[in-house]
Amino acid sequence: MNRAAFTNRHKVRGWKTQIRRVERWRQAHLTPDWVHLEHTDFDSCKFQIDPWNRLIRRQPPMWLARRMLHGLLDIHEAWAAAVPDAPYLRLWLNWPHVIDSQVVMAQGSRVDWYREMFRPVAELGWARAKGFPPQFGPALLQRLNAWDWQECLHEYPVDPADIGAGRLSRYAYSTLTTTGASLTLVEVGRVWVGTRRAA
Repeated sequence: MNRAAFTNRHKVRGWKTQIRRVERWRQAHLTPDWVHLEHTDFDSCKFQIDPWNRLIRRQPPMWLARRMLHGLLDIHEAWAAAVPDAPYLRLWLNWPHVIDSQVVMAQGSRVDWYREMFRPVAELGWARAKGFPPQFGPALLQRLNAWDWQECLHEYPVDPADIGAGRLSRYAYSTLTTTGASLTLVEVGRVWVGTRRAA
């Protein structure tokens, strides 16, 4: 099993082009997709920046990832200003799979589903909070500290029969049992669910 997105270990060519792509993506998503929100009760903004979101998703280098995350913070703040009473508006900040981070807005039928998307670390007796990684850097960490965050497990469901007990034991995992059925969840990282703290 390999849930992780590919890591780009080569030098990024055309870094000025990368910066322009991030800025174009940021500008294009400062307003929610009202039509999509009306018809589906949710809207989200993910990283849609070439080449990181192609069929094989890649983790951008950290200097670029920080710029992308600043963009997500800007987008969340713009959406919050546009819909100050949104029933659900959160930023999902993933680590180490930064490319999975996104802003999510939901209403109506989707609110409860999104609120129960992740398992908070504080509610699990066996999980330990890790906090933000130092790789985020001082400028991004300072901005993140102005928000309220709930650290959760980023998990991926697997079938133990497909993996085998030997391979499964190499991962942090847990098994949930509900209505007689069991679900095995492998921890692939952490996700912080955040909202901008009121001034």
